Amino acid sequence: MNRRSFIQNSIVGAAGISMLPSSAFAHNKPGTTFIANYDTESKNCLDYLETIVNVHIKHQMPATFFVVASIINDTNKQRVVKLLDNPLFEVGSHSYNHQVVMAHPLANKVGNPRIEIVDSKKKLEDIFGKELTGFAAPYAYTDGFKNQKNILELVQEAGYKYTSSMCWGPDYSLPAPILESFTYAKDGFAGITEIPKHGWHENILKGHTDVSKVKVLQWPSIWPDAAIPKGFVKTPKEEFLVNQCFLDLARKQNKKHLTLAWHPWSIGRMDKDMKVLDLTFDYAKKQGFNTATFRDFYKTLPA
Repeated sequence: MNRRSFIQNSIVGAAGISMLPSSAFAHNKPGTTFIANYDTESKNCLDYLETIVNVHIKHQMPATFFVVASIINDTNKQRVVKLLDNPLFEVGSHSYNHQVVMAHPLANKVGNPRIEIVDSKKKLEDIFGKELTGFAAPYAYTDGFKNQKNILELVQEAGYKYTSSMCWGPDYSLPAPILESFTYAKDGFAGITEIPKHGWHENILKGHTDVSKVKVLQWPSIWPDAAIPKGFVKTPKEEFLVNQCFLDLARKQNKKHLTLAWHPWSIGRMDKDMKVLDLTFDYAKKQGFNTATFRDFYKTLPA
C-alpha cells in the first residue's frame, strides 16, 4: 500500500490488521507524561529493534521510533515494518541520511534540508503505509528551529505537525533542561509544535560518541548530583538511576512531559537485553506517569 492509498483509506495497518485508534494511548489527565523514543539512525539500530519492541509489548509502553529513511531497504523493510506495525508505536522521521539541516558544532557538513525533511517523510510514508506526524532533527539544537524560517517552511510544506529539535542546554551543554512544548507562532508558524527532548543523549552518557568539540557540562551545575554521574555509566542500573532522577525532577516540577534522547545502537552496545528499559518502564508505571507517543502527546496540547 503506497502513501496516498493509506491516507485515503487509513483504518487498517500496513500488515492488514485493524489498528486501535491513536487516542487509545493519548492521555489528557493531570500529571507528567513519559514518552519513550528512539532515534533509529543506523542499520546497527535495527539489530536491537526486536528486543526493544518486545520490552515495550511486555510493559504495554507506547514509543515513538524516529527513523532515518535511508537505512530501510528491500532486505530489511518487511521485518522493520512488521515490528513497528503495532498500535503502541508511532514512526516519525529522523531525516533521510542523518545529515543536519543547519550548522551544528558536532557535524562536519550540512545536508540538503529539503531531502532530509521533505523527502524523508515521503519515503517513510511509502514504506510504512502511514502518514507521519513528526520530525526529530539529527543532533538537535539549543534553540530548535527558532528564527529559522527556511527550515520551518519545509516542515510546513512536508505536513509535519510537530518537531523535536531541541535537546541541549546553553552552549551545547548537557543535561538538556526539561523544557515544555511550544508552537513556532512567533516565527509565523503557529501550526508547528516543538516538543523538546530532555536530559542526556544516552550515547554521550556512556561515552559512545565523541563530543570533545563542545563543553558538555555547564558550570556551576544546576542539577542534583544524581543527574551528573562521576564518570561514564557502565551498567543498566547506573543508567536507570540517571533516568529515575529526571523522571523525579519532571514530576516534582509538574512538567507536562519527560522524554530522553535514546539510540538503539548505543543502548544495545552496553545492554543487549535492554534491562535499562525494563527498570525505567517499571518505575514510570509504579510512579503513576502518563505514557504516550509523541504524536498522541501532541494531540493533548492546546490548539
